[in-house]
Amino acid sequence: MNISIGIIDFLMLALVVQGLILAIVLAFSSGRIHSNRYIAAFIFVVAESTLLMELDYLGLVQKYPWLLTAVVPLNMALGPLVYLYARSLAFGAVTPRRKILIHFVPTVLYAKHQVIFILYVLGVLSVPLVSNLYVLPITQKILFGFNSLSLIPAFLSLVIYSLVTYNMVSGGINSEDLSAYRKADLKWIKMLVQIVFVLISIWFVSIVAGYLFPIPDLEPWFHYCLYIPAIVFVYWLGMMVYKRQRIMSRDEMQEYIKQPVKTHFKDDEASDYYDQLKKLMIADNLYMNPVLKVDMLAARLSIPEKGLSNLLNQYVGKNFNDFVNEFRVEEAKRKLIDPRYGNFTIAAIALECGFNSLATFQRVFKQITGVTPSQYQTNAKKSFVEK
Repeated sequence: MNISIGIIDFLMLALVVQGLILAIVLAFSSGRIHSNRYIAAFIFVVAESTLLMELDYLGLVQKYPWLLTAVVPLNMALGPLVYLYARSLAFGAVTPRRKILIHFVPTVLYAKHQVIFILYVLGVLSVPLVSNLYVLPITQKILFGFNSLSLIPAFLSLVIYSLVTYNMVSGGINSEDLSAYRKADLKWIKMLVQIVFVLISIWFVSIVAGYLFPIPDLEPWFHYCLYIPAIVFVYWLGMMVYKRQRIMSRDEMQEYIKQPVKTHFKDDEASDYYDQLKKLMIADNLYMNPVLKVDMLAARLSIPEKGLSNLLNQYVGKNFNDFVNEFRVEEAKRKLIDPRYGNFTIAAIALECGFNSLATFQRVFKQITGVTPSQYQTNAKKSFVEK
């Protein structure tokens, strides 16, 4: 059998290879950010599914039947990976391994070739009763036949998990208990799930079209319409996640991955300490110190470092970086519209307000205000002119 590869198949295989490599790189570079491992697995599953589709339509599965046993379709894992990624990224939740594995048990539904191979090796298929059942046409059709309806379990799994994820994210965006980082992550996840819904819609159309028009020449195109945008999406997704991971500073990384701190203050004690903390920050402009750390601020309050972290998490609902950066952003907002700083660049203003770099300043400023520093400055000037 001669294998002919068209330009579309060649480009898709190239994207598949890049997607698999990107998934591996992202998984090994994620460090302690467990959420990135879920998205790496998601990229891997989409790339693997695209590869299996290509192997089928290029005739390689027919030429090398052992491929069916060597590769397990993982479509049922797509939905759980979307949910676990969102949960881990948005809330920093570390799910016990046993509970994680439960989500992936249904994946065995698509491991029929592997199950058949194991039964063959164990000699179960040679048992007369099993053998007679195995050779029935209806059994062979169920086990080895393929049509669009066979994708329905994976499709429904992705739909259900995506809806649950979207509902969880939408409910969390307005929560006052989350830090600015977490809220930014929720908006990021919400956008990703919306894109997944678009892909689900395309998938639904391809399933219906494949069922209504079972024409061999058209069947590959039904799949191309789904897999091309899907593989492009996960390639873009991998690059964006890797980029987001790389631009985080060391301090931000530590603040980002740490687990929630247990609370120890009563409400009246927390309120008193918080009032002292705000007065101290405003009176001495401590936030303008670019190397301000938790221990330095705790020493000024005469409480342990852990006590300050507890105070911020319990009473303020923010981590240390978010708390300090809000003061810095407010100071930056004043300086951006102050004529006395008209000759200052945005980078200079960032340094004046205690930020270590322009990139960090721009990212934090947009997370808190919703606009970039330059947009805020432009909008303020327009508002002043209109008045």
